[in-house]
Amino acid sequence: MPLRRLADLSASAAKLLSMLLLRARTGARITSLSRRGFWRRFGRLEHERLEFKRSPVHVQESIVAMAMTRGGTIVIGVSDERRLLGWALDQGTLDRLAAVAHETEVDLQVRELRVGRVPLTMVAVPAVRDRVVTTSDGRVLRRVGSANQPLRGDAVARFVRTRDATPLAA
Repeated sequence: MPLRRLADLSASAAKLLSMLLLRARTGARITSLSRRGFWRRFGRLEHERLEFKRSPVHVQESIVAMAMTRGGTIVIGVSDERRLLGWALDQGTLDRLAAVAHETEVDLQVRELRVGRVPLTMVAVPAVRDRVVTTSDGRVLRRVGSANQPLRGDAVARFVRTRDATPLAA
């Protein structure tokens, strides 16, 4: 669902759009890597702070889980078999990510990355420590290895207490 009016934007979505507009105006360059450089930098294994997605359709769960844990990076345009399929940072992708930023109130940083001639979209998700982040249907998730795990009942309170007692650099 595309956002139609500036008044419809949350602070997180507005910040995301402003950042991208500023990059466009200042002529910020797209980061380019060779295929080998890409796999060296990111590795082929997903983990608590890295997820590969084929498309931006189901990114909300990963954004919530990463924000509730230690933050991380989502690379859009990579298959489960680790093939670089490509996913450019176009209007549809931007609208989807802005909607997720709005729904979750997470300040995402988005940029396009080129691996050879293949465009990928990279989403940096910050750790959110001052509140509980939920999906649009109210689920609380955390990142365990490469999976997004739901938290229920008292597990939410225990997780938040433990998270808040752990330094971010850990």
